[in-house]
Amino acid sequence: MANVSILKPILLVFLLFLLPHISIANSTPRYIAVDNISLNCGSAGNSTDMDKRMWIGDLEPSRFAPIEERNQKSITSKAQSQDSSVETVPYMTARLSYFQFTYVFPVTSGPKFVRLYFYADSYFGFDGSLAFFTVKANSKFTLLRNFSVSILAKHLGGSKLTLSKEFCINVEEDQKLSLTFIPTPSTASSRFFAFVNGIEIVSMPTYLYYSNPENPSPPYVGQNFLFSIDNSRALEMILRLNMGGSSISPTGDTGMFREWSPDIPYLLSGGVIPRQPDLTLKYLAIPNYIAPDNVYRSAITMGPNITWNLHSNLTWGLPVDPGFNYLVRLHFCEIEPNITMAGERPFIIYIDNQTAEGTADVIMWSGGRDTPVFQDYVVLIQKMGVEDHKSTLFIALHPGKATNAIYDAILNGVEVFKLSDSNDNLAAPNPAGTLPPSPPLAQLPASTSNSRKTRFNATGTVVGLFLALLTLVCCVVVWKLRASKRFGSYHPISKCWLWSNQNKGNSTRTKVSSLPEELCLQFSLEEIKTATHNIDKD
Repeated sequence: MANVSILKPILLVFLLFLLPHISIANSTPRYIAVDNISLNCGSAGNSTDMDKRMWIGDLEPSRFAPIEERNQKSITSKAQSQDSSVETVPYMTARLSYFQFTYVFPVTSGPKFVRLYFYADSYFGFDGSLAFFTVKANSKFTLLRNFSVSILAKHLGGSKLTLSKEFCINVEEDQKLSLTFIPTPSTASSRFFAFVNGIEIVSMPTYLYYSNPENPSPPYVGQNFLFSIDNSRALEMILRLNMGGSSISPTGDTGMFREWSPDIPYLLSGGVIPRQPDLTLKYLAIPNYIAPDNVYRSAITMGPNITWNLHSNLTWGLPVDPGFNYLVRLHFCEIEPNITMAGERPFIIYIDNQTAEGTADVIMWSGGRDTPVFQDYVVLIQKMGVEDHKSTLFIALHPGKATNAIYDAILNGVEVFKLSDSNDNLAAPNPAGTLPPSPPLAQLPASTSNSRKTRFNATGTVVGLFLALLTLVCCVVVWKLRASKRFGSYHPISKCWLWSNQNKGNSTRTKVSSLPEELCLQFSLEEIKTATHNIDKD
């Protein structure tokens, strides 16, 4: 008993020491970004947004002032429409220019989030409808091309005045991150410009979205091999959805300021929304910064109607640009109390109408209930026609054969990223039904259909002129021959002509020029007859 009484204080001290560590293990510590730059373009000094985040101005003497030519300066301006529904920071001021300008960010090496913010409005001296421009990163990746904020805003319904674009770009050792804004070449009737309201640069974990060489790469849907997403690629975030949950603001993320949206606008077939808002999650299978806790505390399932489940799918339709590969990340966490073991809720995953996973089992992947896990897949969205602007990426879940007759499926979150192509391009055309300006023909890429048509027209013109000139020369020659009634005795109409007289078996050559013979163009009578269809009158 004495020994027990001695141990009690020791156990109490040990428990007091252990409790804080247990609490920390069950919470989601925030990821601390080494680089965290928020630039409010067109402003001076520091300002804060609605989430109390600080943004830095880019006006001199800011260390993030853009680089530009001395006689091609950009300007800064406030938006003409100071809409109270639009956040002041970073949308109410902008940097604009008819010439290209470049921001350079001294950052550490590794992958970065690059977020660009735009407000579809007009600014002092700049008509918003004439903003067409290209954005390049590190002079390598084309993030946007001939991009129009106003056209895209109208395409989204006209009520969405603000737009943001998020990219993932890897920065090599001893390299800075540069973003160059290049106006589309102007035409005789329109002068186009580039602009930006805000820029955000945030570090991310090295292998958050890029493939880890020590782990298997994502499977390539519809193919029999894996698809490695190496650092030489850039990514564009297309959608980031919280299935069955509400939106999550950037400050509600795990330290990388990602925004999560509800999935309801994309859900094509109805489902049940289970939620466990107070659930303590166990991060045993993945790091606890992969997604916010609230992504894993809600889900979409098919529900208890087994008959309906067996004859239907749980389906989402996501708008994407055709002609690109996409990283599809699916987030899972088994949160329903009646599912306790592997094999109780297996299901099939279809991506783009192809089987991505024949037997998905969340508990088998994660190791237990209340334990988050994710699965990555890469899929190619084919371009079916020249006029295709948007395609639909379908994600569908169908119940598999369960051990206890629970025919159901579950999904907690989705992220979709476009992958840069072999030309380091992420840009897609403007929405269908719009007529964005095109660069002058001389500046179009040689591989485009327009340039092929131009080359064809130019070649036809040259050939036509040559044939017309040849016909004219032959006609003059024939006229001279008939006038003289013999061959080889006329004055040249050009610098030099030579021809042969083969009449009655005699062969003579007549030269009417002081030029050397090797510089003279020679025609035989047979060649002239051939070229003129036997000296046809027409």
